[in-house]
Amino acid sequence: MEKFYELIDVEPFSYGIDFKNKISFSVEKGENPTIIGSNGAGKTKLGELLCGKIVVRGGKMRFSFLPEGVNYVKGKVVKISFESAYTMADYSNMYYQQRFSATENEWNALENKKIPTVKDLLDSLEGQDKEYWINKLRLYDLFYKTLIMLSSGELRRFLIANILIKKPEIIIFDNPFIGLDKKTREDLNALFQEIAPNQQMVFIVPDIKEIPKVSKSVIACKNLEYFPKISKEAFLADQEFQDFIFEDNYDGDMKLPEPYHKEDRNFKYAAVLNKVSIKYPKRTLFENLEWKIQKGEKWSLSGANGSGKSTLLSLITADNPRSYNMDITLFDFKRGSGESIWDIKKRIGYISSEMHLYFRENQPCKKVVASGLFDTQGLFRQCTDEQFEKAVQLMKTFGIGHLAEKPFLKTSDGEQRLVLLARTMIKNPDLLILDEPLHGLDNVNKSRAKELINQYAAQEDRTLILVTHNQDNIPSCINKHFFIETFSVND
Repeated sequence: MEKFYELIDVEPFSYGIDFKNKISFSVEKGENPTIIGSNGAGKTKLGELLCGKIVVRGGKMRFSFLPEGVNYVKGKVVKISFESAYTMADYSNMYYQQRFSATENEWNALENKKIPTVKDLLDSLEGQDKEYWINKLRLYDLFYKTLIMLSSGELRRFLIANILIKKPEIIIFDNPFIGLDKKTREDLNALFQEIAPNQQMVFIVPDIKEIPKVSKSVIACKNLEYFPKISKEAFLADQEFQDFIFEDNYDGDMKLPEPYHKEDRNFKYAAVLNKVSIKYPKRTLFENLEWKIQKGEKWSLSGANGSGKSTLLSLITADNPRSYNMDITLFDFKRGSGESIWDIKKRIGYISSEMHLYFRENQPCKKVVASGLFDTQGLFRQCTDEQFEKAVQLMKTFGIGHLAEKPFLKTSDGEQRLVLLARTMIKNPDLLILDEPLHGLDNVNKSRAKELINQYAAQEDRTLILVTHNQDNIPSCINKHFFIETFSVND
């Protein structure tokens, strides 16, 4: 079989990163290998190496679609991840709450059109199969949404279409299934199989269950060491090798912090939403929705991608200004009765993929975790030694104590998610809202995070809302369920 590309004793160099070995493997057409390892193992770094984003100081990289000796792959080898949205809009000029602060018709004028619509971005692309991919990934319903208005699942669909229209030689899918509901995950697996005869792919995943069906081989990594490529069947059959790759060297104590805020917890309902509706000129998210969340209850929230889950949560977290015009009560206080947004937020811990997207403060991870004490996206005040100690201790509880001094944006996506999860729980808040908290985590970190969520929920006066599309990710403490129906697009 023809070698489509190969790495021969490649020595990568990236400042501050200690690669453990030379990298050698070859890939045939249609092989579509999967790079797998635990969070922080070096999966994305190998993807960046293939994309030409890491310097090669020794060895050779050969690509069949390039002349001998040429390895300039920009535009020909492309990596797609949730963070790919940064290349399409200036997120530095946006903030998380901005998504809920205007109607869809107002977004075009916002920031002098710095925030493009899906249609704007697609109109700028040329490709023979453009209409096919727009239809295939159901993008017409998203045409007049801006990127900032897309749910995580909708954003993923758009990013995939954007890459397929450009038709690079190799597409590297980094965590392709995160943020997708069950149907969309099945559709994406089918899509990979459909395009495989004409499109070469690489997949990056932290979990054995996420290896796509179309992938035929595996490259495992651990602590920036890359092991010889083997067949997918051989990897799945080798439990000893899997255990080694995902070995857990945890040395924390699995103890959550004491509550940071000591105010009276004598409330009956964490939230009461009475006949609330969110409508846009061409779309209804939900209408006359009612939901009562009593103190101490543990809820799951579910619904298809784009059904309005994040918007619903924004009404509870006080991020959505529309809540002032609705019949909403939080912690037994009616919205608009004089409470400040900070009075509400100090009782709540919250994480979501959308919030992760806007978290661009490149501070040491311990400062990011400590910022959860003050409900800010980044630390902008002086912390006491005791507060920093609290943050570092909680990081150890999550198994990421070694990241305390490391800049947040220099960590892997999975490590960032663990840092943000620790930030969410540092207050041990009255209400914990976790929107897909286990995104991008390997099995070991998923299990640990679920155990800590259960530990939080074991406190009878704490209230929990958890969103996930994956039933395996629902911790055992959840005993109540709320489902949002998807509305049709309005005429």
